[in-house]
Amino acid sequence: MQRIYSVPFFTLIVLCFLSLSAFATGPGKVTGKVTDKKTGEAIPGVTIIVQGTSQGTVTDVEGRYVLAVTSGTYTIDFKYMGYQTKSISEVKVADNRAANLDVILEVAASKDLREVVVRGSYKQETINALYAAQKNNAVVSDGISADLIRKSPDKNTGEVLKRVSGTSIQDNKFVVVRGLSERYNTTLMNNAVMPSTEPDKKAFSFDIIPSNLIDNITIYKTASPDLPADFAGGAVKVSTKDFPDQAFLDLQLSTGYNTQTTFKDFYTTPPKGKTDWLGFDDGSRKLPDAYKQAVKGNYSLLPDADKIAIAKQFPNSYSSGDLQGKSRPPFGVQLANGNSWHTKGNNRFGYIFSLNYSNSLRRVYRERSEQNLTEHLFDYKDFSYTQANNLGAVLNLAYNFGNNKIAFKNFFNNDFNNVFTHRAGLQFDNNAGQPRISYNAEMTQNSLYNSTVEGTHVLGNRKWNVDWNIAYGRAARNQPDQRILSFKQYEGDDFYTLTLSNENNPNIREAGRVYTKLTENIYSANLNIALPFEMFGQSQKFKFGGTKVYRSRDFSAIALGYASAGANANIPLDKNTTVGQIFTNENIDKYRILLAKIDLNNKDYKGTGDLSGGYLMLDNKLTEALRLVWGARLESYTQELTTAGEPKQHYNNVDILPSLNATYALNEQSNLRFSYSQTVNRPEFRELATFRYYDFDNEYLIEGNKNLKRSLANNLDLRWEMFPGAGEIISGSVFYKHFKNPIEQTNDGNSILSYNNAPSATDIGAELEFRKRLNFISASSIFENLVFYANAAYINSHVELPAGSDGKKTPLQGQSPYLINGGLTYAPADNDFSLNLLYNRIGQRLRFRGTADGLDTYERPRDIIDFQISKKVFHKAGEFRLNISDILAQPIAWYYKFPGSDKTAYQAGHDYIVNSVKPGTTFTLSFRYNFLSKK
Repeated sequence: MQRIYSVPFFTLIVLCFLSLSAFATGPGKVTGKVTDKKTGEAIPGVTIIVQGTSQGTVTDVEGRYVLAVTSGTYTIDFKYMGYQTKSISEVKVADNRAANLDVILEVAASKDLREVVVRGSYKQETINALYAAQKNNAVVSDGISADLIRKSPDKNTGEVLKRVSGTSIQDNKFVVVRGLSERYNTTLMNNAVMPSTEPDKKAFSFDIIPSNLIDNITIYKTASPDLPADFAGGAVKVSTKDFPDQAFLDLQLSTGYNTQTTFKDFYTTPPKGKTDWLGFDDGSRKLPDAYKQAVKGNYSLLPDADKIAIAKQFPNSYSSGDLQGKSRPPFGVQLANGNSWHTKGNNRFGYIFSLNYSNSLRRVYRERSEQNLTEHLFDYKDFSYTQANNLGAVLNLAYNFGNNKIAFKNFFNNDFNNVFTHRAGLQFDNNAGQPRISYNAEMTQNSLYNSTVEGTHVLGNRKWNVDWNIAYGRAARNQPDQRILSFKQYEGDDFYTLTLSNENNPNIREAGRVYTKLTENIYSANLNIALPFEMFGQSQKFKFGGTKVYRSRDFSAIALGYASAGANANIPLDKNTTVGQIFTNENIDKYRILLAKIDLNNKDYKGTGDLSGGYLMLDNKLTEALRLVWGARLESYTQELTTAGEPKQHYNNVDILPSLNATYALNEQSNLRFSYSQTVNRPEFRELATFRYYDFDNEYLIEGNKNLKRSLANNLDLRWEMFPGAGEIISGSVFYKHFKNPIEQTNDGNSILSYNNAPSATDIGAELEFRKRLNFISASSIFENLVFYANAAYINSHVELPAGSDGKKTPLQGQSPYLINGGLTYAPADNDFSLNLLYNRIGQRLRFRGTADGLDTYERPRDIIDFQISKKVFHKAGEFRLNISDILAQPIAWYYKFPGSDKTAYQAGHDYIVNSVKPGTTFTLSFRYNFLSKK
């Protein structure tokens, strides 16, 4: 029951809070954040007064404030010792609505005690605050704020990230930064490093985080000492909300249509668990107890009669597919609730809760072919049917008191996929094609849980800034009873035959069952202390801190192949025997069928990773225009893998990683930035484990390499940026990266994928970004609210290959030579209606590097166009959203690059398509209603 411990907890919490807030109505609010104009730092303790009244409040430890007022138009004053007072007029507030007003304060020019008041309007100050946030980032970064997310129709974080410069999304969930693959990124949620959501690679699936719960997203493209060092592409930092601007109780319903799936024939296979609909395995697919008892001894020495008896204990759940009728449209529901209120002493408590569930079907058509330099190996056509259920929850609690804030943030996600694949085609032997049919059935449950307690404090008269967090994360993957069955048609037969070899040579590709289970726990703690001081007449900051991260992983894989206790057995698939009758007790006795262990595919290992880190950093303002953020980070990482019957694998590295970020303000609107940093890229447990896994979909065997080394990267960046208006940017960047021992997934020939280090690699690239409101075309409201944005990157990547690689020049694995994003957005200030047209194209990228007899495998570029429209209804309490994703629906294709060409782009007639999938176009319609919105 441990795997569902989070569900009743979250259910209980939501019932309690719904009872508190169901009747929540009240006055309007002015909310926002007050920051320093020069540094961008939050200013706690600012006094905020409504002119002509006694109503007021002060900013908290994060510089945030909430000011409750009745409906009307106000002038609000912001006062803090040593700063110029700012008076903002035309602040319009409606009952039960929140008006967001971020304010920047400037240090007083002299020590004169006479008050200097700077006056401005609500609209102008909002623009000024956004300017300051954009210009004052210490490193080369790009981000998107809660306000922009609120105005977009994006439903999850993966869609939001499409709007960030220099990034794109692969497979609708993995982020690609500067064309580098997902393994070169790291993800932090609420300042805690997140575990990989994928068991076989370093990647985080961003489609599991609902966008309406995000406070902000920042992608750091250069390192600083206070960031984790394990990235070379980008560090993606996601912060979820804790204090909502106003009370809300949202219910969202969604459905959709996919051109490849919806209302098409859909097939399933047994078993069907009682809790599959909720996304949890009920245990009906577990490994039989008889086998678990037998392997405690020496299973291979058991008498054949005992092994045959054990084979009968496995459920006969093989099937050629049961037609369930036509695929129904997907369904999704999300319930979100949040509120905050002031307690005694002007302290503040807030919470946000969300519970979401979705159910969908997916039908995919795939063409898979294989050819090497001398012969054609096979041609297959697959139809894959996936039943997917997702359950997720978020619970954030926060409390502000004085110059302190404590928050408790929780995130849970559970993905459940039940997949059935039917394969038909030809396998070639000496160019004579033999018909084959195969079936694969697998259930996979992936869960992710993260819980973080964090604190922020301003201490003493010297205003020491202290922040800390303690976090626990758990990632789990359960894949019980994957079932593979393959039949061949012999010459002269009009039926197919299952051929079972003897016990000494079982073949998982012919008839097999696989049980895998993975659990990973991450415990982490971080402490950061910043001490402000003055030097050269400018504000400075000294920052230091430490981090501790401990990972433990348990992995178990049991791979069994059906075999005959005697000589080879041929079981005909004819009118008297169906797929579901192959492994009846009668046939098991008749053909003396047993299950044999496949040693290369059986592997249990335990892995631990222990990271200790610390850093020293100076944030120096040398002149009014020049700022340096520099220092060094030390990380010590010890990694161990323990596998039964094998020597323990031990890896240890200590790295001192310097970084420097220089910003020169050319004027009020533009900066010139330079950055140097050294970062690392460490192998994952799966990449080091020698376990071999059969990938049915792609027809590969995947195995690790215990000799992998961690990779080091030296990074240089130069960037010019200009902010012509609020939310507008024009920028150009050049960057250089040098990798030592980059880790790559390689095609070793014989359909085997592994992992290897290349000696070195270099990346040289340039980025351009343009985001501009089109009001220069016309003063009409249409162009005032119309924003065009585009960003493009060109990257020249080269890997130095080991001796004996024929001197071929290839890019870094996962690296695209170019990246293009573009879009047109229409969003009025009242956020009543919005339109988005998005375009994305990523250049051909190396999926697997060929070694030995293997060939380089590339993914062809695709043009992706998305369209989104949203409309507020019911006095803005409700909202309809329509998303049309992948309008062109071009195939996702991989191709082999044959020798004889220096070009990596696909060349028809020379290169060979080995994998092609038709994803289809997806239409998603959703409706959201806020029950606490006052009409």
